Amino acid sequence: MAFIIKLTGFYLNALSFILPKYSGKKAFKIFQEVRLKAIKKREESYYLKATKFSVPLEGEDLKCYEFGSENKKTVFLIHGWQSNAGSLTLFANELQKQNYRVIGFDLPGHATNKEYHTNLYKSKIAFVKLIKQLNPQEPFSIVSHSFGSGVTAYALSELKEYTVDKVVFLSSTNKFIDIFIDYKKMLDFNERVFSQFKKLVEVYLGEKMDEIVVSKKMKRAKFNKLLIIHDKFDKVIPFKNALEVHNEISNSTLISFEKIGHYRMLWNDEVVAETVKFIGVDSN
Repeated sequence: MAFIIKLTGFYLNALSFILPKYSGKKAFKIFQEVRLKAIKKREESYYLKATKFSVPLEGEDLKCYEFGSENKKTVFLIHGWQSNAGSLTLFANELQKQNYRVIGFDLPGHATNKEYHTNLYKSKIAFVKLIKQLNPQEPFSIVSHSFGSGVTAYALSELKEYTVDKVVFLSSTNKFIDIFIDYKKMLDFNERVFSQFKKLVEVYLGEKMDEIVVSKKMKRAKFNKLLIIHDKFDKVIPFKNALEVHNEISNSTLISFEKIGHYRMLWNDEVVAETVKFIGVDSN
């Protein structure tokens, strides 16, 4: 794997001397590639028990999953990068027991989708369309993991017409530019490649790289309370991201854990309990 990464970076750097724009385009496409993982046995029950429906999107429709009846309070679940809706099985099960209507979905380019490329913008559009199709009349809540937290912040910054009650980030990045820089370092891009890559990202998202910040998006969003749960030793998204978001958002609570991992946290009973308790607390 390390050899392939190194070879890819070498190829793009060499290409940038001849076709700089094309090298940036290739880098952007690689960045959007989802390494699909098989649905695990413990995630299968989620798909078997759910009522399935879809949301029309350009290209492949959004695959969605519902638990509970429509006359109950709604909680949306959003999984992370290179994962699937079933990764939030424990949350779906417990919330349903607590009499919530639970709505989950496989992010574009994930799980069983035929197209395996996606990005923050496409995922945000998908979530916005899902909410508008369901058109909840009562305040709803959201539980999101990792990349899904960025999708949530991006979507809520635009969805001013809906009332959002509780939001839970099960780990979250803050400044997306850090992810882009890490990508540059991983493939060892030269500045020609990264410059073209940066231009494409900014044109596609319609804003500057350093403006794609979760805390900034959440400041524009309308919601009652935010809970951030993050492992102090998270090796995927450093804990400093949670601190940054918490420090910027006055109506937020941060709960730190130790050594529960970035993905293992989704199967931690205490994390699930804290999440469900927070969702159930009266906002008034």
